[in-house]
Amino acid sequence: MTTSDKTEGITNIIACAVFMLAIEHLQLKKKYHNMRLTYLPARLHLKPAELKKCLQREVSRAQAKGERIICLYGECFPDIDGFCKRHRIIKVPGSYCYEMLLGSERFKQLIDETTGTYFLEEGLIINFEDFCMGPLELQDEEMRRQCFEHYKKLLYIRQPSDKNLVPRANELAQLLGLSLEIQDADYSHIEKTLTELLKGDAW
Repeated sequence: MTTSDKTEGITNIIACAVFMLAIEHLQLKKKYHNMRLTYLPARLHLKPAELKKCLQREVSRAQAKGERIICLYGECFPDIDGFCKRHRIIKVPGSYCYEMLLGSERFKQLIDETTGTYFLEEGLIINFEDFCMGPLELQDEEMRRQCFEHYKKLLYIRQPSDKNLVPRANELAQLLGLSLEIQDADYSHIEKTLTELLKGDAW
């Protein structure tokens, strides 16, 4: 593929909707006019097999149009790295979405400081009832105890565009019997990685 082909071709970032706020904040579409974004619902994390099918569908559509593909997901279903290799698409490095929102070094530091950290971001806080309360039957006190007995704190990753979600995060911490910590997101890691990929360094 020539340099001209790379410039003219479309790069499709297929991403979890968890990253929508970060990508909008970075204004990547203004910088890279040959970029397209495809967001898949965050709720698909509840059904890894369905997530894989949806990702497969979007990959097939993009490849049929001759688009290059960047997969912006953590390890959200078994062997997602193998899936990306088989389909000749680039996966952004990182095992967890929270790792990408904080940066790998900071994420590891926070994990090392407190074993048993449950991460929250805007989407999970707003949709906690649908994503967690219902599927995990957390209305039941015994189920809450079983699900969260090995956790020590909630860590809310606050993003620049978030509304005041601290009161709701506090409510969830009290419900689950955990302490609450707040850390501001750092988009520098995800910005650097996507910029390198969009410039074609990894193609």
